[in-house]
Amino acid sequence: MANAKMRGPLPIGIHLTPEAAHMVQFEPKGDGLHLVSKASCTFTTPADTISRLMAAADPTAHRGADANYAAAQRFVRQKMGLNGFKGKDVVISVPSDLLEVQHVRMPPMQPEELAAALPNELHGKLPFAPEQAVIRHIVAGTVAEDNETKQDVLVLAVRRDDVQAHVSALAKMHFNVVGVGVEPCSMCYGYAYAAEHAEPSQSGPLCLMMVYLGWQRSNVAILRGRETIFVKPVDHGLDHLVQAVAHVKDMPLDEASEVVASWRNDPTPERLDEAVAVYNRCRPCTGRLTDEIQSCMRYHASLARGARIDRLVFVGPGAHDKALVRVLSATLSVPCEIGDPVGAVTGSPDPQSAEPEMAVAVGLSLFGTS
Repeated sequence: MANAKMRGPLPIGIHLTPEAAHMVQFEPKGDGLHLVSKASCTFTTPADTISRLMAAADPTAHRGADANYAAAQRFVRQKMGLNGFKGKDVVISVPSDLLEVQHVRMPPMQPEELAAALPNELHGKLPFAPEQAVIRHIVAGTVAEDNETKQDVLVLAVRRDDVQAHVSALAKMHFNVVGVGVEPCSMCYGYAYAAEHAEPSQSGPLCLMMVYLGWQRSNVAILRGRETIFVKPVDHGLDHLVQAVAHVKDMPLDEASEVVASWRNDPTPERLDEAVAVYNRCRPCTGRLTDEIQSCMRYHASLARGARIDRLVFVGPGAHDKALVRVLSATLSVPCEIGDPVGAVTGSPDPQSAEPEMAVAVGLSLFGTS
């Protein structure tokens, strides 16, 4: 995380997806960080929602939306010259559908030994050869298995060629790519920075659960202080909610997509009440998300000797939907809030202007801080 020795602006965090582009940059100021600039734009449409749902049902379909991704790249190029961003150093994220997360159990060993042993353990467990991948890991905790102590290890892997392709695409736009991140980890880093700079607590660091509500996929992560100790992708997101709304309201998908967008973007009291009522009828969909969240909480408690989550923070595009957050929060046993990742870093949170969709870009911008 950031320290007083840093000089000059941090890299620009760029979170590109086929649905949106988010950019943010900070620089040191006093003992903390100051916002240099930020920009975002959403490209997804009701027609895109239908296309994504059709592609998800067809395993042979091409992943991604090339036209929208190209538009996102054009947006980034334009904003670099107009929005006051400094320098050409950037940190990017790889698309979430390229990331594989695999759970393995390993004997206790030193970090460097574990990193060396994982490729052999992963043979046959990834859709590509471990030798062809960039591999990182998180040790979630220790468990007893067959009278032996094992480490629960969460492996994050992306094809090396996919990483290089995205680095090359930004390099062709004359950016200097100094780092690459993934959504489930990067979304946590703004809150890790805030935890590091918070006043020490007698009860120890807070344990946060971060829930990224995405279009096709959501992500759950657990953060203890500044340390990310758990991540899990969930193949369920806003597109599935649109599908559920279309079913309960007996309307076409494109109309349902427009209705859900109006609830998310203009939540008047009347619309908020209407949305909550409809979402409560979509329990098979919303229940899938809350079941996954509660499962992650139980897993954490089993590894941490019953430790509880102190707070749950919703981020991502779906966190703008106040009705959805209200419905999800009602079934969870922890305090929940809509995230303000920029405010978490600058120390000036403002719930009224929070931009939870910026969480990944914020984390990417913190790359390289100690």
